[in-house]
Amino acid sequence: MTESAQGRSYLRRLLDLLVIAVTDSRGPMQLTELAHLAQIPLSTASRLAGLLVDMDMLRVMPDGRIDVGPELVHLAVKAMDRVNGDSQQRAAVAALAKATGESASAGLLIGDAIVLVARDEPAHSLRAVAHVGDIISPHTSAMGKAILARLDAERRLAVLRRAAPDEAEELSRRLDSELAEVRQAGYAIDEEMFAVGLRCRAAALLDGSGQAYGGISVGGPASRFTYEQATQSLPQLLAIAAELSLTKPGENTSVARQARQRR
Repeated sequence: MTESAQGRSYLRRLLDLLVIAVTDSRGPMQLTELAHLAQIPLSTASRLAGLLVDMDMLRVMPDGRIDVGPELVHLAVKAMDRVNGDSQQRAAVAALAKATGESASAGLLIGDAIVLVARDEPAHSLRAVAHVGDIISPHTSAMGKAILARLDAERRLAVLRRAAPDEAEELSRRLDSELAEVRQAGYAIDEEMFAVGLRCRAAALLDGSGQAYGGISVGGPASRFTYEQATQSLPQLLAIAAELSLTKPGENTSVARQARQRR
């Protein structure tokens, strides 16, 4: 076999392993199962999986099973956006942008990364710049803090470790009181921390257990999106967050409470 043929063979096995890890109906599997299904020697599968994990295309779960990684989701979302994104989230973001006249975004927590999945920009030439598929900072953005505030301590630390491996514990301690305020208020604020001149408000999207599975935000240049306007945007923001949350009917989550109180 020629060197180029060997290279193609190795690439094909890499792609086979990736496709099976992502698409097999049995869901996340142990490496031995993946190697068997891909018909790849275990030692080779281990090297290939290690490469994909290093690239964040795959991730190793606490129980050793291998699942989709944030970088693969980043690529998938970019591709989906060219065809058709999540209609509910896109519609919600469009409604929020229209109501406020500023940029609105929705992000999902994929693994330990927050990935932007919907974005709507205002007509203004001066606006906050972000793109679908971007990975959002969890500790400097309003959306990130809204999500962190509604995660348990272990998951919150894991998200911070991915973003800042050497500072995660210190960041968690430093953010503790701020995140408690976010939980109490039902929303997070950013006053030019994520980017100079940018003001933002965000709320978490909650799953059935009351943990964050994503977030939604509205933001713009502080010179135009004044503090008063940001405050006025909260009822719409919180109402949309409540609508996108997966909590059971009648559950009294903080986001739902705030939305009702501010309507």
